[in-house]
Amino acid sequence: MTVIAFAGPSLPKAGRAEFDLVDWRPPAEAGDLLRLDAEPGMTICLVDGYFDHKPAVRHKEILLLLSEGVRIFGASSIGALRAAEMHDFGMIGVGAIFAAYARGAVRGDDEVALVHAGADQDWRPYSIPLVDVRATLCRARRRDIVSRKEARALLNAAASIHYVEREWQSVCAAAFGGAGSRAFETWLEGGAFSQKQEDAAQCIRAAIDDGAAGGERPQLVHTCFLDSLARECGVDLMLRRNLRGQADVIRG
Repeated sequence: MTVIAFAGPSLPKAGRAEFDLVDWRPPAEAGDLLRLDAEPGMTICLVDGYFDHKPAVRHKEILLLLSEGVRIFGASSIGALRAAEMHDFGMIGVGAIFAAYARGAVRGDDEVALVHAGADQDWRPYSIPLVDVRATLCRARRRDIVSRKEARALLNAAASIHYVEREWQSVCAAAFGGAGSRAFETWLEGGAFSQKQEDAAQCIRAAIDDGAAGGERPQLVHTCFLDSLARECGVDLMLRRNLRGQADVIRG
């Protein structure tokens, strides 16, 4: 079974090496799922996607695919957000970040947002997402690298910095001023942890290993918004529905 995965900075080339049967796509934007020639039983992993300079993946296109019997997993970044929002409709969330969104422990989109390079530079990140700051500080606390007070100061500092400019040097400077925390900054060189990358790999494994039969399909309420998105993407929804109907008759 081939899994289609939309991923970028959350799972760079080194993290993809173990997965053979994956059709890798770049981070998703609005309409990318709608453009897929999706069929019932197909599996998609939504990991990374755009938030700001390109429109984000829409809930309606996810719902459309789910209603057609497509299995959709989400984790790490926009995938975790959408999985938490679409869980009741059959989207499958994976990983700690999804779980945090689902229970309301984290809420903002900026928790997973970061700036990154393109495919030609292997999606190299230029800033640090807040969820990775949280995960790294938890690891540092368990190893007594920072005190509870220092960890809180670092988290508050990270949250106060716009995601475009958030990186460890600026976080430490905002938290400690000129004094710094030499032990923590030295430890970061090998101790920093990416929860996003951990969750992304877990999501791909879950999708590949998925043996569950397709569950009950959610009902899609067709709206003018979906029609508008389809026109922008060059997708003929009427033709799509007719082809799906013919395929269901053949299978039946």
